[in-house]
Amino acid sequence: MIPPILNTVKLFVYGHRGVPALTPENTLCSFQKAFELKVDGIELDVQITKDGILVVHHDPHLERLTGKQTLISSLEYEELSSIDARGKESDFKIVQRIPTLDDVLEILPKNTAINIEIKSQQLFSEGMEKPVVQAILRYELLDRAIVSSFNPLRLRKIKRLNDKITTAQLWDEEDQFSSIWWIYISRPDLFHGNIDQFNGRMISDLKALELKIYAYTVNTNEQFEKVKRLNVDGVFTDDPSICK
Repeated sequence: MIPPILNTVKLFVYGHRGVPALTPENTLCSFQKAFELKVDGIELDVQITKDGILVVHHDPHLERLTGKQTLISSLEYEELSSIDARGKESDFKIVQRIPTLDDVLEILPKNTAINIEIKSQQLFSEGMEKPVVQAILRYELLDRAIVSSFNPLRLRKIKRLNDKITTAQLWDEEDQFSSIWWIYISRPDLFHGNIDQFNGRMISDLKALELKIYAYTVNTNEQFEKVKRLNVDGVFTDDPSICK
């Protein structure tokens, strides 16, 4: 299923973890900045706490925030909620917290898409698919939510839970799921790949499979020129001003 919202513009622009070029990534202020800049959609990453709460954070641990390799899955949300989410190197003035997925969905504008990336390090790991599907249904987001993952089995499970949910296969040639042919397992609606590794033949092969193609992470003018040359359908960027 391809949400109609993805066909409303020639090049669909996602704020990658919000607008990290201006604000701390994956925080409410970063997503609010993305909304102010009128991006077409936002992208975020989800992890799950010890007590089953979906939280928005890229890494499975807190090293970039606290300097310690504490796993998010080992903490209850109450413990996590007091941690400053700005990061150790940030000069951002206002303290930020790690939001829950619900926190973000509650402020999502009605004309904005959301890409929820399920993080996964192991082929057969599971645990986030069902609560992610439940959140999409609870907020009535079938027409503008996309679930992405590098793990093809996670995407396959999402489709088994609800085949109306749009899924996207993430790809990087250095990832453990580096073969693009994992798409025959995941059966995604969309394909999200590393802009620096895309080439014309690969794009042609994917388009022959009738997949919409999105490139990450487009942060330079050179990368944006490549996007236009390859004629992909959309981009993920830390700085939406690059894509004008």
